[in-house]
Amino acid sequence: MTVTEEVTVAHSRSPFREYVGATIGGTLLAVLALAGVPGYPWIALGGFTAAGAAIAVVDVRTRRLPNRHTGPYALAGALQAAAVSIATADLWILVVAVAAAATVFLAYALMGMAGWFGFGDAKFAGAVALFASVFAGWFAIYLVPLAVLLSAGERLARIAEGRGRTAHAHGPAIAAAALIVTAAGILT
Repeated sequence: MTVTEEVTVAHSRSPFREYVGATIGGTLLAVLALAGVPGYPWIALGGFTAAGAAIAVVDVRTRRLPNRHTGPYALAGALQAAAVSIATADLWILVVAVAAAATVFLAYALMGMAGWFGFGDAKFAGAVALFASVFAGWFAIYLVPLAVLLSAGERLARIAEGRGRTAHAHGPAIAAAALIVTAAGILT
């Protein structure tokens, strides 16, 4: 096998493990929601923050947000939206979660078409909005301007340090904005 074939094999690996992990983790968290475990929102936020941070690290290293990471995150978020909706007997939690995620995805997709961000950012933002809106409701759409502001602040700091205007990873700003919006939703 040549080096090119090895690289191709490494990048064509099936995301099966990621989806299985997200299904198991998301289901365990969903069970906590359905059981009414006190502190569930904070436990879920901790798990999703860790997953979001890991995805953001991938973005920093590769300047890509692959579907193999954003898809499982969205799956686990959908499980939380469904579980909390069932546990509270409030279908609107699920409806708002899906609608807010679609709104955030659309906003990022439009910015992607303008060349401001990549479409991996759009998928990641939609996935984090799906989870954030479980606790923050429609307030989750505010992760878009918050992530853009955080990213702009980082870019201004890089320019001030003389590191230029080169492109940088936006995933960390999305993950940080999701943490802030979700925590604010839990607290209110």
